[in-house]
Amino acid sequence: MCEEKLIVQSTNYPLHYFAERLRTDAFDLHYIVDPEVDPAFWKPSREEVEAFQKADIVLTNGAKYEKWLAHVSLRSARIVDTSKGFSDSFIHVEGKAHQHGNGVVHSHAGTAFTTWIDFSQAAKQAEAIAERFKQARPGDADEIEKNRQSLLSDLASLDKEMKAFGTTWEKRPLMASHPIYQYFARAYGLEIEAIPWEPDMDLTGKDIADLKAILANHPARWMIWEDRPTEANIAALANLGVKSVVFAPCASRPESGDWLTMMRENLKNIQSLIAPGS
Repeated sequence: MCEEKLIVQSTNYPLHYFAERLRTDAFDLHYIVDPEVDPAFWKPSREEVEAFQKADIVLTNGAKYEKWLAHVSLRSARIVDTSKGFSDSFIHVEGKAHQHGNGVVHSHAGTAFTTWIDFSQAAKQAEAIAERFKQARPGDADEIEKNRQSLLSDLASLDKEMKAFGTTWEKRPLMASHPIYQYFARAYGLEIEAIPWEPDMDLTGKDIADLKAILANHPARWMIWEDRPTEANIAALANLGVKSVVFAPCASRPESGDWLTMMRENLKNIQSLIAPGS
């Protein structure tokens, strides 16, 4: 008699991607987070909460990422907190509330939660998923292990390339358009100051003044954006001698490709900073 497939729900796209890489036919993967909303600030509907409640395994990012979990009832035995294993190294930050283009106001104060763009931490999150999958379906352990090794190899390659960039960059100052790069900066030895901007926002005189104030003590010549900024924003920064580069955290499913292709594109973008003539 065949066992029923185990239903797996993930609270952000990186976790779903890791699960896709690790899965066997014993697992039925679902990702229902609204693609128009940052998963860290997503508020599921009643029906979406019920979908999580019915799941056999719920993959969570942890690090205070899933705000909505505090307001719903999920069986703790089904939850995999993928960052629990390195919780003693979480970064705690201060921050003011700011508004996104969609009108949503939120703050990044508290525990930094973009854990997976430190690729060594992403590997630990993938390991946590693999371990739960093996426990749930021990008969598939060999296949899951093979998949684990393949995924960890890709993550190790990303980590190695980013460490090489960090060494070459030599701690020159960088700006970031959003306060989400804390683990990225720590892992790869980068000196990053953040300003709460959106790629498609209309920059005001105050915004430019705020940036100038930071640049006075942190003379960065590159701004890291979480998505491609508008041409107007690229030009506004260029007027200050600051170039733009994209390193997308890919918390949501991309329009094309997958998490790994996005990270490889990010690497290509970031490595352009040390290319001749940059």
